[in-house]
Amino acid sequence: MSEWLRAGLRKVVAARAVLESLETELVAQARLNGCTWAELARDLELTAGGVRRRHLEIDPASRRRSPKPPTIDEYHAEFVAAMRAQGVFLECPSTST
Repeated sequence: MSEWLRAGLRKVVAARAVLESLETELVAQARLNGCTWAELARDLELTAGGVRRRHLEIDPASRRRSPKPPTIDEYHAEFVAAMRAQGVFLECPSTST
């Protein structure tokens, strides 16, 4: 392959990396400003699922969501374990008089 073809292909690879980086940054900014996946999909000429799959890893909106809170049983078990680790043993009060 001639050197000018190889150089041209390397430039295509470099340009693709720049464009992907720009797309990623613009999608992140759009999501921070409240754009939906469907809105982004229209402008990128993709499906909403396609644009979401492509950019979900960098989506700042999904990182803002807090994880699912623990159930009361999970919270209780964690609390009891922490207290026992501190040497505090909790006893239920006796109901008998």
